[in-house]
Amino acid sequence: MNTDVGRLTARTGPGQKAAMRAAYCSLLLLAGPALAEPIPPPVAAMIDAAAANPDQLKIVADIARKTNPASAAEIDARVALLRAEAARAREEKLAAQGMLEGWTGNGEVGGFISSGNTENRGLAIGINLTKETRRWKHAVRGQVDYQEDQGVTSRERYFAGYEGNWKFSPRGFAVLALSYERDRFTGFSGRFTQALGLGYRIIDGKRVTVSADGGPALRQTRFTTGVSENVLAARAALNGKWQITPGISLTETATYYADNVNSSLLSLTQLTAKLNGRLSARMSVQINNEGNPPPGRENTDSVTRATLVYSF
Repeated sequence: MNTDVGRLTARTGPGQKAAMRAAYCSLLLLAGPALAEPIPPPVAAMIDAAAANPDQLKIVADIARKTNPASAAEIDARVALLRAEAARAREEKLAAQGMLEGWTGNGEVGGFISSGNTENRGLAIGINLTKETRRWKHAVRGQVDYQEDQGVTSRERYFAGYEGNWKFSPRGFAVLALSYERDRFTGFSGRFTQALGLGYRIIDGKRVTVSADGGPALRQTRFTTGVSENVLAARAALNGKWQITPGISLTETATYYADNVNSSLLSLTQLTAKLNGRLSARMSVQINNEGNPPPGRENTDSVTRATLVYSF
């Protein structure tokens, strides 16, 4: 081909020669991807081995492109194929799951320091469970703060909650939320809450996710004074997560209820750092605020926890 171009340009003027050379270079550039080199077998094996972990696959693929630039197109195609296969396998696995299958979560144990209606230190225990299907995301959370001083209970708070999200679009979802809490030192011996609502995932990135939802709720509260209250309330919630590094994450969960008598705010901020394998360390700050607490009670309680977390 080079010989033919030389013979042709020998019979043309300088301007035509320059134009023909430019056209020839363009043809070579267009033909470049078709001449991409295949991925070296050791590099291909490394990419395949990392397919099970999306973060690891991205790192390995980036290194492979830098060290084998002539195979970049082949590497991109292989990574895209592996990701498509992983997505298809995940969908098949979710479709085949039974009711008790697919649950993951963590348990934590450590200590707490509280301020507000009680100022003391004690034992903190928690558990978090999640399960995701093609349409549903289930989350179960339990938390216990307990302290005893010379045989007398000085701090006792129990919380159990369930939240189910039904996805009707890539970012939109419906919410069902149920919870029970008991905190005599805040002023109530039991509170049941049932809520429905609609939510939207505001930010849906790889490292940052933020969603908000809201709707009506029913609340049944038994106060330590013996008075019971059943009210219709409005509920709003915000959930966010920032994956700062592969081993460190920051999460925020805030829920607000308002009715014609009272308002309640629960905010839980957690910083979790992976130590090794399944073990992590977690620092958290929880704030509970009652707009109209029983007489003699403070509006705000805060609890700071330091726990070890085991994932399963």
